[in-house]
Amino acid sequence: MKAAYSFFFTFCVFFQAALAGVFDQLQFMKIISPTNGQSIEIGTNVTIQYAMQPTVYQSTSNGYAKNIVINFHKRTGDQKQEQIENICPTCPLAAKQDQYVTYTKQWTVPTNVTPGSYAFDFVETVQLRRGEITSSETVKVNIVD
Repeated sequence: MKAAYSFFFTFCVFFQAALAGVFDQLQFMKIISPTNGQSIEIGTNVTIQYAMQPTVYQSTSNGYAKNIVINFHKRTGDQKQEQIENICPTCPLAAKQDQYVTYTKQWTVPTNVTPGSYAFDFVETVQLRRGEITSSETVKVNIVD
């Protein structure tokens, strides 16, 4: 009986994780640039580059990206602070059926920011076969003089 309760509890935990609304890993895109730990000078251009996965990947169509948003915000340790700018409220996200598509955007770091820890948030809304989820990934950068 104890084994049955243990199995049921484990099943519930995995089931809840599978149906979670927010994931901490992007589903259909891969961030190429910027990279974690990168140092960027105030007022310089940053290349934001990402690749969209094909709509049919390894002979399977699992869904598609509906929306991609890129934000820039200040950080203290692992805590988000104020959002500085919504860099791309509606980023391009068209994908081809059988090949990766790469998108590039140039963005200038505002001159009114102070040196310190900042981050880019990539937020992706995804339509899967049986539902919609939001996934995100944070790229931590250092802003220097």
